[in-house]
Order: sequence, then structure tokens, then C-alpha cells
Amino acid sequence: MNATLSAALSRRTFLKNSAVATAAASLPAILPSRLFGQNAPSKQITVGFIGVGNIAQGHMDTLLRFPEAKILAVCDVDKAHRDAAVTKIDAGYEAKGCAGYNDFREMLARPDIDTVFVCTPDHWHALAAIEAMRQGKDVYVEKPLTLTIREGRELVNAARKYGRVAQTGTQQRSSKRFHDTAEFIRNGGLGKLERIDILIPANNKYCGATWAPEPVPAGLDWDLWLGPAPWAPFTRQGCHYNFRFNLDYAAGQVTNWGVHYIDIAQWALGMDESGPLEIEGRGEFPSTGLFTTATKVDFTCRYANAVTLRCHTRYDGVGDGNVRFFGERGWVDVSRSNSTASNPALLKEITARAGAVKLPLSINHHDNFLTAVRSRERPVSDVEFGHRTTTVCNLGNIAMQLGRKLKWDPVKEAFVDDAIANRMRDRSMRAPWSLV
Repeated sequence: MNATLSAALSRRTFLKNSAVATAAASLPAILPSRLFGQNAPSKQITVGFIGVGNIAQGHMDTLLRFPEAKILAVCDVDKAHRDAAVTKIDAGYEAKGCAGYNDFREMLARPDIDTVFVCTPDHWHALAAIEAMRQGKDVYVEKPLTLTIREGRELVNAARKYGRVAQTGTQQRSSKRFHDTAEFIRNGGLGKLERIDILIPANNKYCGATWAPEPVPAGLDWDLWLGPAPWAPFTRQGCHYNFRFNLDYAAGQVTNWGVHYIDIAQWALGMDESGPLEIEGRGEFPSTGLFTTATKVDFTCRYANAVTLRCHTRYDGVGDGNVRFFGERGWVDVSRSNSTASNPALLKEITARAGAVKLPLSINHHDNFLTAVRSRERPVSDVEFGHRTTTVCNLGNIAMQLGRKLKWDPVKEAFVDDAIANRMRDRSMRAPWSLV
């Protein structure tokens, strides 16, 4: 790993005040120690954060309620975010002691930190997580796992090389509603599965052609915020939450929302460590302005079993996604707020959880991660699964950008006979940043 790794900024949370996998669910004031298993040692698991903006707030709120975990340090290139996080954590523990860092390499050098939550913009996920694992830390990496396909494979390889526990922040796997639905599909509950339809919210931020470069605010290390991304002038419209609408830093709603529901589809299909064979899409992208990610998403994947998965933008104003499975016996639909079906009897069958295939059951995404840290077993959203799900999102974006059908080899993780598409599996990094 190149020695020049640094800190990053964090993202919007929909996990705030939530400790269960589903963002819409809330947590009781105190979590019982039994959540950590029968043999949980008394030693607290120590935690550091890289990126303490919006998405990190929900994680901190949750961990402050876990007596078995202790947040020791935070890192963020925005001093205002960093100082606010230190104040919040000290207040939560009713004692001063949380350290704040601008450069996460300094934080990772501390031998007393066991685990790291990577809550930066997407273009920093791989570099930050790999360096943390190289330093002997287990990691919880926010979704999407990485910005590019190559980064995802390198991150998984690092987890295996260094023997680290690595959880992806696709927390719907720790929701009983999603778990039971995926298990029902895996057990043939709908008979032969035919197709999957996923709706994701439309963009919730817009920026026309009126933006202009601005002075970098005091306390923001803009060069480190950019890190491996191409140099660009600072503008408030492109920073913080809005990073997700610039292809230099993220992939829009495909990876912001689509990753959650594609993950459940992959789980239900049994494609945790594989992927589709063909992808095609027709998206719409801005022609002017600051934002560059798709404003209209529509792509379809075909798997080896002939099941097709379509992911597309919804325009009904609903700020959530959903996944609907169609089979011989009808359809079932699941979202964070509800489950519906073509026949109500199907919902009772889902609840019954009958079937030979039993998927791993996690009642809480944070607890699942910390339990894995103690047991050294792989968590419910292991980074291999996160990588495969994020890859599907990237395949969809690449197909929409190229505007043609693509063939994919999920074993080689390469496009078949398509040099242009294969170059899009990775992006160059601004010097001196590098994956190797």
C-alpha cells in the first residue's frame, strides 16, 4: 500500500438513531449484553471513525449505546465535523478522551484501536479500508463498498490477506423482513423465479450551470478531501452530501439506493459470490452543470438461470426503494416499510420460514459486526458480498454510459471481448495515491 493515504469526509445518514439493519427502525435505549453472544469477553472493542459527517452520526449514536464498544478517535478533513464529533462522543461517555485527527494515517497508527468505521465519500472507501486492514484493524465499510470494480476486488483480497473481519454497510441483510423474503425465494417459495424489479428514488439534489468555484472554507483540507480523485476547484454544491452526484466521487442513486435492493436480490438469487452474464441499459445523464451521475436510471441484468433483474428510477415521490420478485406463484414485494404480495397467503408463508435453506440471521448490523470481530467469523454482509453487489451497480452504470448490451464473466470479473468496457472497471488515481 502506498504510504500516502489520508482522511476523508463522510456521507448523509439514513441510519440516525437506528441500530437495526433497516434505516427506518429505531433502537431501544440500552442494548443487552446477550446480543454479543454467550462468550463475549469483558474487554471493550475499541473503535475509530474515518469520516464523521451524516452517515457516521447514526453509527456513533448506536455505538454510544453499546457498553461492549468504545469510540476512541475520529478523523475527518473538515475541522467543523471533526470537532463536533469529538464533542458528541465525549458528551455521550460523560468524559473527555476522544481524539480528533485530520489525517487518518495518524489514527490508524494507534495500537489501541481494534476496529474502524469507514464513512467517507465513495472514492475514499478502498484506500482507507485497505490501509486500516494493513494496520491490523477490522473494518466496517459504508455502502457502496468501493467506487470501482477493481477497487472492490483489491479490498476483498486485502481482507483475506490480512485476516481481517470486514462488514459492508448494506444493513438490510440485518432486517428480518428482508432476510425472510430472501430465504423464501431461495427455498422456491414462488416456484420458478422469472424476474426481479427494483425501484430506486430519483435524484434529490440538482445543480444547473450556475455554479462557480469558491474559496475553500477555513478548516477544510480540500486537497485531502479530493485525495485520489481528479483535482477540481471547491464549490459547496459539490461537497459533503452532494458528492454522490459526481462520477469522480460516486455513482449517483444507483449506488446510493440501488446497492441496498440489488444486495437483497443477489442474496435471494444465491449470487453472493457471482453476478449476471449480460447487462444493458438506457440511462440519462446531465449535459451541463456540476453533477454528472445519471438523472434517469434504467438497466437490466440477465443471470445464468435466465432470471432478469431490472433497476430503474421511480417518479412517485417515494423516498425509498423496493424489490419485487415475480415467479410462477405470483409476486412478493419488500421495502423498508412494508411487504406486499399478489396473494396475502404468500406473506404468511414468508413469516413461517419453512424450507431447507437457512440464510444467516442477523438481528442487528452493528452487533453482527462486533460479534464477528470476537469470533473471527465472516459477518452477514462480508465484503465479498458487498463487492459483488457493488459490481452489479457498476455494471449497470457502465452499460448506461456505453448505451449497448455488455457480456460479463463473473468468474474472471471482466467483460467479454470489450476493451472499452474493461477499461471502465477501474479509474486512474491522482498522484501520489495508488492501490498498490
